[in-house]
Amino acid sequence: MSQIIGVIPILATPFKKNGDINFKDYEKECEFLINNDVNGIGLALGSEIFKLDFEEKEKLIKILYKSIQQSKENINIIINTGTSSMNETIRLSKQAQDLGANALMVMPPNLITLNDSEIMQYYETISDNIPLPIVMQDIPGASLSNNLIVNLANNIEYCRYVKLEVPPTPIKIEGLLNLKPKDLIILGGASGNYYIEESLRGAKGTMPGAYIPDVFVKTYKLLNNNKWEEAYEYFNNYVPMLRYLSQGLSFSYYLSKYILCKRGI
Repeated sequence: MSQIIGVIPILATPFKKNGDINFKDYEKECEFLINNDVNGIGLALGSEIFKLDFEEKEKLIKILYKSIQQSKENINIIINTGTSSMNETIRLSKQAQDLGANALMVMPPNLITLNDSEIMQYYETISDNIPLPIVMQDIPGASLSNNLIVNLANNIEYCRYVKLEVPPTPIKIEGLLNLKPKDLIILGGASGNYYIEESLRGAKGTMPGAYIPDVFVKTYKLLNNNKWEEAYEYFNNYVPMLRYLSQGLSFSYYLSKYILCKRGI
């Protein structure tokens, strides 16, 4: 697999009125992302995975994997498998591995408060059982301190990435890199709101929603070519929409799907 960097959108799960998954629209969404030259595709909280059972997750991963294989593109698959149950997290991580995932995304359990030692043990158990890179997820309600993130990266084999979603993310990136973590790659989240600022501080990619992959890919290419002013001017046109989308998960789920529908997906 290639490094998990660049633009890695999180799929939106389309549901029918009766609550069943619309697999036809989901496949169309996968193809939409692939055709927009993304670097990776994820199934995560933005995909409403907490609404899905084991078999539904399996089918979604299979469709994504098949779509990428048919395209012959080098696109990483990242699956969110974190739960409050260690056994269930291992089970879901094994499922993701068996179905072709290139990496796991895991936030620490957040129903009960864990101390740093317990969080270390949680990630270490996953790393010991599943030989896949882990994207540690730092989110509101389950935030990881800079020292803990660096500790995890320096001491646990597969904790190679972190996705930051607790604002202000640019300041957290700067603080993390000042601690000089070993081989840690930082990714932005939170709908890609602070993509430019995160990149300026040292982030290597972003994991936004699936509705404007073309915008993020164009911005990524401009940044890679050191066209910072052009990237800022272009991306800033979409920041008001991204801020609007960030008013809460329920609102974000609805509006992101609305945008996809308006784009014919």
